[in-house]
Amino acid sequence: MKRCMDRCRKRRTKRWMRAALLCCMVLPLVGCGFRRVNSWEWLKIADNVVGVLGASQITADEELLGQRACHDDGYVGSYEAQCQGGTGRDVVFGGGSIEPRRLQVYGRILTEAGQATVRIRMNEEVAELAVDEEGRFETELRLKSGGNYIMVDYEGFSGTVELISIRLPLDWDGKDALASCADGQGSRPGAGRRGCGGR
Repeated sequence: MKRCMDRCRKRRTKRWMRAALLCCMVLPLVGCGFRRVNSWEWLKIADNVVGVLGASQITADEELLGQRACHDDGYVGSYEAQCQGGTGRDVVFGGGSIEPRRLQVYGRILTEAGQATVRIRMNEEVAELAVDEEGRFETELRLKSGGNYIMVDYEGFSGTVELISIRLPLDWDGKDALASCADGQGSRPGAGRRGCGGR
């Protein structure tokens, strides 16, 4: 019971901190006057506001079933979970942004019991990554502006999940996000061209 109360208290504190941060970003606009802000500054302000709102969807470190190491932003890093009958959802990477991103996501699920599934949410669209017979998965993501998240869903899972997300240079070629996976073109850099579930 005490543990549940501590979690609720932490969540309330986080919400207040986010609201205070949002106020800190908006108040300078009011004080300085809206007419003096150029379009580049508006873009940065909008991205910050969207980022703060999007970060609220990410699972806090202390609530993760696994361990996460973020790199330059909330979209890039590594994650590993070793579970014994774990159930729940870890929203591992992602956030809200008005900037496009290109990511390579790959890893491995070693299942002893239950099920673990890697899902990608791109705004309203959700896709599930397929694994091969060795439990490996990989895909390239071209994320558009909005809310984009990489998550792992667990159902009575015992085993190990490894997940890595790296940033790639933007290379817009007209394909939608996850189009490379659907076409069997997902691959890790330096790994040659393979299907989304293969290595």
